[in-house]
Amino acid sequence: MQELSHKSLKKSALTAGLCAPGVVAEALEQLMRGDVAQAEFTACVRCDPVLALRLQLQPVDFGTQQDLLRALLLAAPVASGAAQVAHAARWRQSLGVAHLAQALALRAGVADAEAAWIAGLAHNLADYLDTAPTPPAHAADWLIELDSDGWLADAVRYHAEPLVRGRAAHPLVRIVQLSYQLVTRADAVDSVDVRAALAALQLGAGEAAQLLGDSLEQTRQLAQRFGLVDALAHTIPPGLQPAVDRSPLGPTSGGGFERLARLYAAQAVQSALHSHFRQASGAGQVFTLLQDALRALFGIERACLFAPAGDGTLQMTQLIPAAAGLSALAIPPDDALSALPRALARNAPQQFKRFDPDAALVDGQIARLLDVSRFICQSLALSDGRTGVLVAGDALPGLGALPLWRFTLAECAEALMPLPLAMPAPAAPIQAAPAPSDDISRDRVRRAIHEVANPLTIMRNYVNLLSDRLGADSAVQRDLGIISDEIERVARIVRGITAVEENAPPAAALELVSVNSVVSELVRMSLGTLFAPNKVNVQIDLNPDVPPLPLQKDLLKQVLFNLAKNAVEAMHAGGHLKFTTRLVDVDGLRQVEIEVADTGPGLPAAVTSHLFEPVVSEKGGDHAGLGLTISRSLVERMSGHLNCTSTPQGTHFLIRLPTLQNSEAPLTTTRYGSM
Repeated sequence: MQELSHKSLKKSALTAGLCAPGVVAEALEQLMRGDVAQAEFTACVRCDPVLALRLQLQPVDFGTQQDLLRALLLAAPVASGAAQVAHAARWRQSLGVAHLAQALALRAGVADAEAAWIAGLAHNLADYLDTAPTPPAHAADWLIELDSDGWLADAVRYHAEPLVRGRAAHPLVRIVQLSYQLVTRADAVDSVDVRAALAALQLGAGEAAQLLGDSLEQTRQLAQRFGLVDALAHTIPPGLQPAVDRSPLGPTSGGGFERLARLYAAQAVQSALHSHFRQASGAGQVFTLLQDALRALFGIERACLFAPAGDGTLQMTQLIPAAAGLSALAIPPDDALSALPRALARNAPQQFKRFDPDAALVDGQIARLLDVSRFICQSLALSDGRTGVLVAGDALPGLGALPLWRFTLAECAEALMPLPLAMPAPAAPIQAAPAPSDDISRDRVRRAIHEVANPLTIMRNYVNLLSDRLGADSAVQRDLGIISDEIERVARIVRGITAVEENAPPAAALELVSVNSVVSELVRMSLGTLFAPNKVNVQIDLNPDVPPLPLQKDLLKQVLFNLAKNAVEAMHAGGHLKFTTRLVDVDGLRQVEIEVADTGPGLPAAVTSHLFEPVVSEKGGDHAGLGLTISRSLVERMSGHLNCTSTPQGTHFLIRLPTLQNSEAPLTTTRYGSM
């Protein structure tokens, strides 16, 4: 069991190996082309020792897991700054030995050519993995799983041994030894030991020299293709060369360009993970996708999930399959020695290392049953309202501080707990009209929702980028904040539709919302995009005594925007729009009124009598005729009422919402002025 634990730990350490940025960039470009570029993608990735081995040991399917594959590439640590010089040199050695080993295997016909490529590519793998906390004595340990007979591992393990020691070794070992000598030793082809090794393969010195020249030329061309020539490092002034960022999506000390590139990469990874988890159709599948992500991005093979049971203790759930013995454990929530309750109480990742004298014994038992030497605990909100603890085995130290780790768990939690639009149903729910014959199918709705979610995520990420790039200007940050809030509001609406489709919308949490702030924010947001372009002057009269109301801010904002948009469309040649808030007494109860009044031509009596019924709009374009129906429904969800009064001088919509409690404050209205 301990041997398996070592293998798992080494896989996780492999995720910290440095990759060639040019290879990663081209692989991403091929991935963006889709299925038609699978062969080009494979050919590209096999040119990087770390990526090639990661995808051999932790396969990610090109056809069905492209989002996860994209996240893996974007998260791969790459050599940057001054570190590129040494990285380029070791990469050229890897490719040179791989090309020559493959050529010798094909020419001699005594070993598998693909095995020769892999062994040649990985012969100096340990040089790429000097970031691992405990570098392995032999990089060959990574290859054991790829060849049950162990010839691949032996070829890497003994590649630098004197040729005379390998005279009777397996042909693959001899070929990699010989390739290494020819690539790394000047005039090696003229030495006695090399000529003897060539003769054993029935090759002459002249033919070997030609194969070596061809291999070095192919390596040179690939180095130019991927930007790994010697001059590359000198394109950055010495005083500006940043230190290599060794942690996937971790902090960097590079200059402005590298920091910006890193930020773009982080946002792209988050987008890719968002798409990856959006594939889930239920909680069980979310955890399957989480296991895929842990394996591909962090090399984590073993994990389990604990959650509070009926008696309050933490017990293993079946959402992530794990050793059956874990089900016998019940951890008290107040056990301060155990990493699991600490992760839950502090809402922060907690580390455990086996044989820690200060750790709880139960943590050691979990490690033994998972067959890991260390693990990280992270709290995770579950779909049933509980907060569980994810236990990820053989995680590298410091993993919990990486943005990539936070992105992964945040997207997992979002996939588990979609935020619905729906609030508790009103006492007298509106009966839905029979679905028309051309009603959109649920499958089409689900597909449309899935497609909408992706660009919303991209928009949100780019708003974050703009916020970081544009500095601390308060007006700019305020506007970007509004945009970000609106994007998130649309996302919540979309997720709410999904929750309704799944027939499992949890009750939405209420919050105390300032009605005046919602009105002000709506006007500020729409001034330059809705009101000014349509020559509509806006005035707001806000009562400062209006108390915060217990409701969903999104619902109120959607209603007010619907009413404002309808008013603007009614005033074809421009006009005046006024928002008013006031406190009123209705049947002895204190309520808040929000009035939206326009100076349009008013509505015909035939329209006002059916104003809130779902009908086909006569406006054309993108109008569905449901805006006012939806608005009244949303107001009723907030336990309020929506009414309309219309004359040839204009239309007034009046929203009345109950206050949290009756107030004795006098009714006064304070004018804030026109905008």
